[in-house]
Amino acid sequence: MPYRRLLRPLLALALALLLLPAVAPSARAEKKEAKPIRVAIIPIANSSAEIGATKIMGDIMAEQVKRIEKSRATFLLPSDVERILTDLNKVDTVYRISDRWGTNATLDSTAVGGLDSLLMADAVLCVKVSEWESHRVPVIGAGQSSSTVGLSLAIFDIRTMKRIWSKNPREQRFAAELDASSSHVNYDETGFIQRSSDSAPPRIEVVASDLVRDALKTFPAK
Repeated sequence: MPYRRLLRPLLALALALLLLPAVAPSARAEKKEAKPIRVAIIPIANSSAEIGATKIMGDIMAEQVKRIEKSRATFLLPSDVERILTDLNKVDTVYRISDRWGTNATLDSTAVGGLDSLLMADAVLCVKVSEWESHRVPVIGAGQSSSTVGLSLAIFDIRTMKRIWSKNPREQRFAAELDASSSHVNYDETGFIQRSSDSAPPRIEVVASDLVRDALKTFPAK
């Protein structure tokens, strides 16, 4: 009968309307943002000739990770990592990780195991200073003063041991070349510059900070 043919599409429509509330929550769940990862920064390795580079880089890392939105990641600084693991009598593990990273830029997988529960972290960030040098030109006409910084940074997932992000930034930044005719430069008859400030290289801390800042712009969200 005609009314039966009409009834069938109406029943199909009613069934579809009943199913909509069940589908909507799953769609919303798929759009739910991923939780931020918690990253433990391993004590910084240093293979450069400058002993003080480690301390400076530690301060730079502490400042630069503040720029990363907390919705993407939170960080344990090297000092926090050392303090927590010292209290647990496990601090040797992070030194092993740092030493291996500083020697051949690889992860010590045996030392990393278990840090997720000890530090309540998802990943570790390894940092190495490979170059750290400031060169001041002492004589007019001998070129430009410069500062050189080379770094190796990588993040490893603690559970899978897989590298999920890495950067190897390097920059040699030059100061302006001195003009022998300039009245602002004080030098003797041999061309030796009398005031070191006249040929000072770019501040190496600024070079390093810029490298870290630019590298962390690509920091992943888990």
